[in-house]
Amino acid sequence: MTGLPSKEERTNDDARVQAGLALWLADRQDTDQVRLTQWERPSSGFSSDTVFVRASWTTAGQIQEQTLVLRTAPQGPGTFSDYDLSVQCRAQHSAAAAGVPVADPVLETDPSWIGRSFILMRRVDGHLAGGVTLTDPWLVALDEPSRGRVAGGLLDMMARVHQAVPPGPEAVPHRDNEAELDHWDRYLQWSSGGAPVTTLVDALDWCRRHRPDEEPEPALLWGDARLENVVVGDDLAVRAVLDWDMTTVGAPWHDLAWFTSLDTTMEHLFGRRLPGWPDRQATITGYEEAAGCLVTGLDWYETLAIVRSTALMTRIGYLRRDAGEPALLPIDDNPILDQLRARIT
Repeated sequence: MTGLPSKEERTNDDARVQAGLALWLADRQDTDQVRLTQWERPSSGFSSDTVFVRASWTTAGQIQEQTLVLRTAPQGPGTFSDYDLSVQCRAQHSAAAAGVPVADPVLETDPSWIGRSFILMRRVDGHLAGGVTLTDPWLVALDEPSRGRVAGGLLDMMARVHQAVPPGPEAVPHRDNEAELDHWDRYLQWSSGGAPVTTLVDALDWCRRHRPDEEPEPALLWGDARLENVVVGDDLAVRAVLDWDMTTVGAPWHDLAWFTSLDTTMEHLFGRRLPGWPDRQATITGYEEAAGCLVTGLDWYETLAIVRSTALMTRIGYLRRDAGEPALLPIDDNPILDQLRARIT
């Protein structure tokens, strides 16, 4: 799990990428020169390397400026073993056709421009909430009905994603529940270097033994359905659905369970909820109304969602440790593992 780029390597790579991206933009805009006036990383880059870019150029004598988001595979070990930019780009195009607002990603697969494939998107202005609803300043400042509107907008987007025409398996991975379990079994082994946390192994085995006999019709999945992955305007409408790294085609309850399990886990850890933010049952009801269907057997999907999210959190813990950064939560003594053990016993 070593191999993270040094500060010097990162600086040198940034220079190459900036030069290549300026040339790519000039080619796309049919102009002689593009200047990059901002280059800012908002995250550590374990799941992807994301940079905010401010670009300016002159067209027909008029100065044009745009703020863009550049995403590439992480430079060094990352959260995932495979990072196919084309998958998340195709998924977003399918979702957009169903009325889901996205950041209009453009995929470039020719590595000659910046040394690797990349996605370039427009930066969508609005509010991005943090990972904990209880402590997010913007969400806390809203009144209770407004918080409910924000949650309702997210659930409506989730339902729209599930109503999109799913891309074929050659474009986005198709996984039924059995294949999903196999995928996460491989992930546990890979992400831990062959020594996964015992509780995660036991919980995944429980999921396999209790797999539902039937599952809903497959749908396009967002993959990382949570509040911090939507941009919300001042009018509380969703302006963009972000972060499609985990997109697949499978049972739509995976997205809903991802959202409810993360939300109830935060309630368990903090001991309270933010007033006006819907509880689990209200969330399920809201999704059912938006999607026009009934949700059954969500408990199983939530247990698997906790396995998946904790496996990802554990992988990030290994990466932060190897990078000399403090852990967000203990790897072996993570309180969420207690929650998992309670669910499978």
